[in-house]
This record gives sequence, structure tokens and C-alpha cells, in this order.
Amino acid sequence: MPGSGKKSSTRKETLSISTRRDRTDGTGDKAYEDAPVRFCSRDQCFNYHNLKQCGRCMTAAYCSVECQQKSWKQHKPVCQYNSGQFELADGEPLLQRNLRHWVARFDATLLSACIRGLNLKFEWERINHGGLVIFLEPRPHPNVGSRWSIRNAGMFRNEGIMNILEKVGMAEQYRDQVLPLHNVERERLRKSSGGRSDYVSVFMLADNIGPNALEGDHTFTMRFKPVDMHQSMVALLPMDQYAGDWCQDLKDQVHNDHPLKHSPAHVMS
Repeated sequence: MPGSGKKSSTRKETLSISTRRDRTDGTGDKAYEDAPVRFCSRDQCFNYHNLKQCGRCMTAAYCSVECQQKSWKQHKPVCQYNSGQFELADGEPLLQRNLRHWVARFDATLLSACIRGLNLKFEWERINHGGLVIFLEPRPHPNVGSRWSIRNAGMFRNEGIMNILEKVGMAEQYRDQVLPLHNVERERLRKSSGGRSDYVSVFMLADNIGPNALEGDHTFTMRFKPVDMHQSMVALLPMDQYAGDWCQDLKDQVHNDHPLKHSPAHVMS
């Protein structure tokens, strides 16, 4: 697995400036430009019209009250964790707010990185082995959803992820509050889909460091996002978008502020 067996690091790293646009971004392609950035947060619902955010954590977005109600068990652990961060800070912290918008903007980018980084098109069983960890630092940008740059990223095995969370002081909260409910929902989704659907865990670790660190005291923050995967959807990813360096493409799309879009083929599947 890419990134497995390597020691994680939270030290400052300079993100190289790429002069090329990401080759998967569809620049100049109207079908691409018009494609949705995110779908309804209910698994296997691909509606992207009139999405409304969860009023408690402002993380998930749903196309209807019905989808929100049916998705509650799936969303509950993430909702409790994220809304809990707001309560601890007596309101939504600035880093959390920027991270929430960033996750929404780069939803399809994260989806693609998980598929490619875990090689799910050819080795579906790797979905059980680990997940994506992204280290972020602030950058100035007029779009609130683009105010983070990627300092480092990689696919890590489950034990490696727990080691990282231990180092940043987030392991106990994740292990006790989020993981048990998340595992229940993973089992539910796998059972209902006959093993053809599951979640990939994405961990975003954001710190107020680097040359563009914000003024003031801003606490290190983490956001956990379960990305729902469906084998039928994974199979639709074209090979020209699948090959190459997935991690560099992830960094390029974020650095160039050109998030990957959900393709019309995925919407109609």
C-alpha cells in the first residue's frame, strides 16, 4: 500500500509550485465545468440539487429531509465529533470553519485519491487495510473553501493511522467516540450491498503553521470524513484518470484550486 511502512511526519515541508494544471481537471471542458462538486451525503444517493447542510455540525449536506433521516446513523459519529469541537470552543473555530468548507469543495478530489491510492479498481479488499491522512497548513485565498495547502499526504495502514493520532493527541477521542459507531455503519453498508459498498476513512490534520499561519491562537484541529465507495462507481473511473501519481494529482488540484468534479457518468449510474 502506498505510504505503508513509512514513518509519518508533521514537520514543515515546502509544497513545490507546479506550473502545470492537473491533467484530470477537464479545463475547457464544459461537461466537466458543469459537473457537480458534491453529492447528497446519504450513501448511494447521487442527487446534487438543492443540498442543505446539517444544522448541527454543518458538515454533511442532504437533498431532502428523508435522506437526512435515513442517513442519521451513518452521520452520527462524525456529527457528534465535529459539533463537539464547536462546543469546546464556544462556537465554530476558524480553522474548523475553513476545513469544513475545504472538505466540501474537494469532495470529489478526496474520493478519487482514495480510489487510486488504495488501488480499489483492481484490489477492492484493500479498503479494509487503511485510509488517507492529509496534513494541512493555512494559505491565503479569497475562496473560504481553498484556504488550506497540503503539506503532506499518504495512504497509511490502520495501525499507522492510530500511531499518527496518538502523536497529535486525537487517538482516544477517535477510538472511543467515533470508531465504534463508524464500524457499525461500515458493517451495515457492507451487508446491505453484498460487500460491494464500504467506507474509506479520511483524516485531515490541520495546524496553524507555515509561512501563512494566521494571527492569533488557533488550536490544532482534525476532521474525520468517511468516504462512501461503491464498486460500480469505482469501475467507471477512466484509466487515464486512474494512472499516474495520485498523491501529486491531489496536491495539484488543491494547489491550483481546481477541484476534481463528479463526472456526469457517476451521476447517472
